[in-house]
Amino acid sequence: MKDRDILEDILEHKINNQIHYNENILTNKNPEARHVFTQARDDETRDIVRLQQKLERIRSNTSIIGKIFFSKDF
Repeated sequence: MKDRDILEDILEHKINNQIHYNENILTNKNPEARHVFTQARDDETRDIVRLQQKLERIRSNTSIIGKIFFSKDF
């Protein structure tokens, strides 16, 4: 399995987690629980942004310029 495929799988999992946390924020009446779900959702959001940026770098490295000036990320 390629790094790109692994990152895409992780990204999908993180997005599903984010959806789950959002649903719990909306349906839970306990303010402390909502706060925990909000923090978890925000953590997932930061991870999603980082993964999307890494995937974009990987995708851009498949271009001609990317093959000439490759990055050491992957």
